[in-house]
Amino acid sequence: MKINSAIIITIVTFIVGFIFHQQYLWIPISVLIACLIDLYTRQWVMSDRLGSARNLSALIKFLFAVIGFYAMIGQIICIGLIFWWFI
Repeated sequence: MKINSAIIITIVTFIVGFIFHQQYLWIPISVLIACLIDLYTRQWVMSDRLGSARNLSALIKFLFAVIGFYAMIGQIICIGLIFWWFI
């Protein structure tokens, strides 16, 4: 498994929030799940290949692309969450 920066940021955010008993820990958990899904589906989403059911395949690619977008935006939210917790 290739670990990317989004996974590291969300894990660090979760650990810091867990240690200091902060609220909204569901945010880094949901972002981590989205990061893991994105990690395994990004190559397929970026490819031009579609299955025999073209409409269904395009819909599934779109859903995985939205999950990847949430993972990308979520790492920025996690950084902001750390600042919000301690400032």
